[in-house]
Amino acid sequence: MNSNFRKTAVYLIFLALAAVLMWFLYKDISWENDLKPSLQRVNWWWILISFLIGYSATVIRGLRWNLMLEPMGFKAHNWTSIHSVAFGYCMNNLVPRSGELARCTLLNRAEKIPVNKLIGTVILERIVDVLLLAALMLAAFILKADALSNLFTQVDAGKGKLILYILVAGILGLVFFMIALKYLSHIPFISKVRHFFTGIGEGIKTIYQLRQQGLFWLYSIGIWGAWLLMTFCSMQALQETQHMTLSDTVFFMAAGSLGMLVPTPGGAGAFHGMAVLGFEALGYDGAVGRIYALISWSVKTTFDILIGAVGFFIVTSRKIKI
Repeated sequence: MNSNFRKTAVYLIFLALAAVLMWFLYKDISWENDLKPSLQRVNWWWILISFLIGYSATVIRGLRWNLMLEPMGFKAHNWTSIHSVAFGYCMNNLVPRSGELARCTLLNRAEKIPVNKLIGTVILERIVDVLLLAALMLAAFILKADALSNLFTQVDAGKGKLILYILVAGILGLVFFMIALKYLSHIPFISKVRHFFTGIGEGIKTIYQLRQQGLFWLYSIGIWGAWLLMTFCSMQALQETQHMTLSDTVFFMAAGSLGMLVPTPGGAGAFHGMAVLGFEALGYDGAVGRIYALISWSVKTTFDILIGAVGFFIVTSRKIKI
């Protein structure tokens, strides 16, 4: 089966999932009575600070990526790595899970580093991210045990169940769809597959060969720390959420991160749904969660696309002196 058809079908599945979730969450939200007044009260200085902190996480991720290339004998210009990462975020907001391959392809184009080895390092990044997400969940449990209990209660409630069912149905639908396509597709050449996965394995094994293990983990923690501060600052921008504490932010970020695991475009719908459940678990009005999620997600997505587009042109135009 044509790979382009497969990619298009997968994209449409998750686009439809995002649309259903967004409709369900915002069908009762009024522009005149809810969103417009909130937008008029936004402190855009806090939004700017939040964006700068978020961009620092992109910079750190680019530096860490370059650190991971050293054991394989490759060295990219730091700003090339950083702008490739930014382009990856841009693409993830447009086509779910395309950013990882997109940034590897862009860096390969600029630095001639084999794509399969780059993908191996990206898989390693995802493993580290899962470990740090687990640490964040543990911190949320320690700081907000009652809220975590409330979150499970919300999931058991009708509204929470519906959101959860939609998310699970979308994931299961994709799994069955991919299995069906696998058996309908032509079997690829074994030698090419073996070569590709060998390169991926080499990328993953770089964690054992890093000369600067401490710096690697410092970068990794710094990325999540920047995301936490970014979220906290964005909450200070809205009057409805500016009184939320840092511990509230830890819990909210843990809940929102679970939503971002669902591969809708930019986490649309999935992030918003988990944000609503997270706010309600903390004892806040669900309408506040809807408004905050929509404004913060829209601003961040816009910034990601703009910075990613700029990064793409910087790398491809070869304006950076390597």
